[in-house]
Amino acid sequence: MRWADAEERLQGTLYPALPRTGQPAMLSLHVGAFEGEEFTGPLTLTVHLEGAPDQLTRTLTRDGVNWHTELVLEEPGLYELEVRYQARRLKVVTGQLTVAAQPLPPWLGWGLVVVGAGAVLALGVRGAVRRLRPVEPPPRDALPSQEVVAPAAPVTGDATPSGPATPEAATAAPATGNTAPDEAPAPPADATSNR
Repeated sequence: MRWADAEERLQGTLYPALPRTGQPAMLSLHVGAFEGEEFTGPLTLTVHLEGAPDQLTRTLTRDGVNWHTELVLEEPGLYELEVRYQARRLKVVTGQLTVAAQPLPPWLGWGLVVVGAGAVLALGVRGAVRRLRPVEPPPRDALPSQEVVAPAAPVTGDATPSGPATPEAATAAPATGNTAPDEAPAPPADATSNR
């Protein structure tokens, strides 16, 4: 807050600059005279929420070179400030102050920190236990069954042109016919040659 005319100037600072509901904020005001005697007070401050009928009024006394007061505002919103003092004549300076809502109550913020730390600890312990535990293979009956299909036997000579119908028949029944193409068939046993 800054204001000046030909006779005096008023400067005000607020710490913290953006106060929150329920937290104390320190307002410091300084009145300086350009000519003549220094202003010694008193100084009156009025604070009220914009549009609300209730207001807070305080008469401040000088502490060093400034006037200080602590404000604790309970509702968020835009507040109007009015500073009144009389040096050579009555001066009224107005300003505005924004008060923000608390993001979280302090107990809820600490509760969230504790819950988060507990969750991180639980996940860390769970991961460590999983790494230490030996991995067991699943039971045989839990594995999916797989059919074994034997490759078809090569067909040579006078074997039947179609292979076995099932894999069991392929492994059980040997192929018939000549197995080597270079062998000649044996003559029948009762044949005689008459030449």
